[in-house]
Amino acid sequence: MRSSRVPQALTCGLVALLVAACTGEPETPEPSGEASPSPLPTDFEGDPPPGLEGEVLRHLHGDEADAHDILDDPLGVRISPVGGAFLISSGGEDRHLLHDAATGDTLWEGEARFRGFDTDLNGESVLSLVDPDDRPFVLDSRGRTLWEPAEPDDLYLDGAAVRRPDGWTAEDPYGDYTVLDADGEELWTYAFEPEPEPGDEETDEADSDDTDVESGTDGDEDAEEEEPIDPLGVPVTAWDDTVLLDDGSSALHAYSIDPDDAGEALWSVSSSDEDLELPASAPVNVPQVLGVYEVPDPDAEPTEEPSDEDEVEDADEGDEGEEGEEEETEPTRDVLLVRWAQPEAPSLLSAHDAATGDTLWTLREPGANPVAAPFEEARVPVGLYDTDTATLLLPQASGGATMVAVDLVTGRTRWGLEEEAGAISPAFAHAGLVYGDSRSREDEDRQLVLDAETMDVVSDDLSAYVEAVTETGHAILVQDRQRFVYGPGPGEDTDDAEGDGEPEASDEPSEDDEG
Repeated sequence: MRSSRVPQALTCGLVALLVAACTGEPETPEPSGEASPSPLPTDFEGDPPPGLEGEVLRHLHGDEADAHDILDDPLGVRISPVGGAFLISSGGEDRHLLHDAATGDTLWEGEARFRGFDTDLNGESVLSLVDPDDRPFVLDSRGRTLWEPAEPDDLYLDGAAVRRPDGWTAEDPYGDYTVLDADGEELWTYAFEPEPEPGDEETDEADSDDTDVESGTDGDEDAEEEEPIDPLGVPVTAWDDTVLLDDGSSALHAYSIDPDDAGEALWSVSSSDEDLELPASAPVNVPQVLGVYEVPDPDAEPTEEPSDEDEVEDADEGDEGEEGEEEETEPTRDVLLVRWAQPEAPSLLSAHDAATGDTLWTLREPGANPVAAPFEEARVPVGLYDTDTATLLLPQASGGATMVAVDLVTGRTRWGLEEEAGAISPAFAHAGLVYGDSRSREDEDRQLVLDAETMDVVSDDLSAYVEAVTETGHAILVQDRQRFVYGPGPGEDTDDAEGDGEPEASDEPSEDDEG
């Protein structure tokens, strides 16, 4: 999130006036009227930044602005996009406002501690918050409560929830687990038990042999009839009808949480898989899940869907028997991205088909990244993702680049942000472009726009500072102490992530919303 530049500019103007009034220069005749700062502009001047082709919808500061008073916070505000809305957070207190980007309506407001952005089972952005009574809750991008804990120790997990064993610790993670849906309904319960010690296995075999002798059965026959036990673990992420478990032994296991077949084993991936080509002599790798991303599927045939005009024609009785032209839509698939880190060695990225677990590609990163401890709860920091080009900007802890741009379709490194270019700080990605702040000793700080595929500079002389852009293409532009909300270009989908585009909450928060 980015600190506001508007309130500070206003404050500096007032300070300058006070300093001028306190100098020891001779008195001059008093002017007929008191000097005042120039009024805030209400018209946007100049050209829109690259990637934005709409028009100004409204401004957010000044007497003529129909905006919430949180924007007048003397300590400034932080503004971040979430779905089709802007999250406006007070710089002076734990107060937040969810502002509909298209209409300006208030979707939700309240006091809460902001924990960060998360996702739901469909991969849509959600807000993770804690109310003044220290109770966690999750809001979707329309300000609706998506999740609250059914029991005090329940944990939110990407649209699902997890109830762990009493007294759970990363050192002792074993016991009974329950996976729940967002409403608190139980989907699957299982017991995660430690691997038996070698001595315990010998004892169990001896007991089994004694039992076989007493019963007169053949132990070998029973052993052949026993079905292998599917490996379990600690839930680390979820998507669609799937939950992923980490067994603590350098392997991940996908299980179904569909109500019809919850608990069914789907697939597994391990550091010992030949596709990963990890050295067998290396220390045990702890897999770090970087996320599930929707990318174009190069192996699938394009599908044809009727356009909106065709649907209208099909519904018209007078057009019976006529077939409209159909639009081709690019097929996509969900890709699970995993990092396998090793001490003092370059880490490895692997991409897996989220439906089958098949390894799609692997990529050696430029340097060593921190090795996580088993069941570490802190999430790995993940960079920016541009959906138009399937480019992920992934920060690096060491090596020849501070950040690499990875094509998630092919696993190819598009470009790297070298150490000498480290003054560029990418802020967000939109429409095949990366917006970043450039800091230089020779020049003033400025915002520049890079091509997401090539890193070529598209523009470094913008008419306004782009503060945030939503998934629906709405942007906040800062120009001359004023914030302007800029709409998406013609033909772009302006609905929110769920497609309704309508606010679901009144300007007054409910008791549930306030926590």
